[in-house]
Amino acid sequence: MLVNVANRHAPRVLLADEVGLGKTIEAGMILHHQLHTGKASRVLILVPDSLIHQWLVEMLRRFNLSFSIFDQERIDSLLDEKYSSPFESEQKILCPLSLVSHATETQQHVLSATWDIVIVDEAHHLTWSKQKVSPEYQCVEQLAQ
Repeated sequence: MLVNVANRHAPRVLLADEVGLGKTIEAGMILHHQLHTGKASRVLILVPDSLIHQWLVEMLRRFNLSFSIFDQERIDSLLDEKYSSPFESEQKILCPLSLVSHATETQQHVLSATWDIVIVDEAHHLTWSKQKVSPEYQCVEQLAQ
């Protein structure tokens, strides 16, 4: 299945399995293949704050993929350097979902950037109901469009 997904143009998949069974590695394998075959170059990985360093290490150690961590300090620094869209300054970005879903200006910057692949870890925590849609869900929905 991974080969089929990795060979697709702009694959849209949901990797769902029990904790500890390798969803991060599966996502990394798909991403690695997409990058090395030229099907993708600009990548955004959105994760819970607590998993930023785990993803950074896994992508580097297992796939030799270096990512830039974007936090508020990094974004502010790029804006100070006169980048109109800080998310266009790097090709592979790792960012807390909370940062792009709760800060309106940051959300506009991430939405205005062009992405070949967006990975959302822990997507089952995004909530939607007729009464209320979470900011995280709204942000990911807009990115998906």
